[in-house]
Amino acid sequence: MPADVTSIRLPKKDAVLIDHLIEVGEFRSKSEFIRYAIKKTINEILLREIQEKMMSEEKISAESIDELQREIKEIRKSLWDQYGKNIS
Repeated sequence: MPADVTSIRLPKKDAVLIDHLIEVGEFRSKSEFIRYAIKKTINEILLREIQEKMMSEEKISAESIDELQREIKEIRKSLWDQYGKNIS
């Protein structure tokens, strides 16, 4: 899978913290940390959008709730599968 290369600017304190997480073995590299952080953020945004959708509907059927839960599980599985492929 081809990857885009993106440069980012980080405050020094954030870069030091990331380096520390790598040193203690939480992540293998800065790239791995950044991929993880991006996927986690995307997941949180998608979950928030789903919650907002649920709250905006006046009546939510049991089927709608079940479908939303399935969607959430599929999104999480997809994100973690992609994350697993990237770190291996």
